[in-house]
Amino acid sequence: MSAPAAGKPADGPKEFRDPNLDLAKEIYIEMASIIYTGAAAQKPDPKALAAMCFKLAEAFDAASRETPKVKAFLEAEAKAAVKLDSVDMTDVFASTRK
Repeated sequence: MSAPAAGKPADGPKEFRDPNLDLAKEIYIEMASIIYTGAAAQKPDPKALAAMCFKLAEAFDAASRETPKVKAFLEAEAKAAVKLDSVDMTDVFASTRK
């Protein structure tokens, strides 16, 4: 058995990872290469540019969920899901009570 790495808890809390991080990073790299290498007199603050890239990535994600194929997939997934709140288990447990 191997021990957990020093300084890291074995079953510690998981770190949050933004699902749009990779897309926002790609947008930022492309936009920064265009903006900061150009001859424009005023260049935006890099942090403001990063915030805008995250907003663009979130908008892209939201719009991608509105495509017909994704809507059909989500509807099929919802129909196939078992909703435990609506399952009546009283008959199963009634036979054990006497």
